[in-house]
Amino acid sequence: MRRAPLKAKWGLIIGLAVSALALAACGGDDDGISNEGNEDLFTTSGFQKAYDAVQDKAGENAQVLQLQITAGGADFKLRSGEQATGFVYTGGEVHDEKVDIIGPGSIEGQDFPFSEIDPAAIDKIVSGVKSDVGAGAKVTVMTLEKSAVDGKLKWTVNAEGGGRTGLVYNAEPDGSNVTSPIAAASSITDCIKNAGSDVAKIQACAQQ
Repeated sequence: MRRAPLKAKWGLIIGLAVSALALAACGGDDDGISNEGNEDLFTTSGFQKAYDAVQDKAGENAQVLQLQITAGGADFKLRSGEQATGFVYTGGEVHDEKVDIIGPGSIEGQDFPFSEIDPAAIDKIVSGVKSDVGAGAKVTVMTLEKSAVDGKLKWTVNAEGGGRTGLVYNAEPDGSNVTSPIAAASSITDCIKNAGSDVAKIQACAQQ
């Protein structure tokens, strides 16, 4: 069976929370690395295999800077002191990944325990997106990391469907509360308009 080489994952630069830091995933020669079957990573059962395989490599006490699931695989970027390392699960196998930290500052506080990754969240998120977009919705990227805005751990999800692309959703770490930040912002704006000059109502809008 022909094995399609992994392309898009290597050399990707991903911004981290709050600081000017970024992570650069610097893979080597990707010949022979397969992304066959990676669509299963967008299911709880499929991602569970990636979770278990990487946990076996990294250890159950590993600290995660970012988890990202794409058609290229499940990419786990981990903290090691003030350095970073990583693993990519693709084609049913785990591959080491070299990660460089770019920019000044510390990565302290930007990590979270490996145990806070909840494989059951995957099915919940996909279901939530389909409930909003329709049965034909397709999740294309799922990223779990601490927010640059408030430092809270959350999922950011990219999807397409219903004739639309570039759809963005957020979700809690356990996969609950799948919402569109654009729709939420619009709702708050409408609430403030309806509140008029009532300060208490305006404050209530901001806490939606």
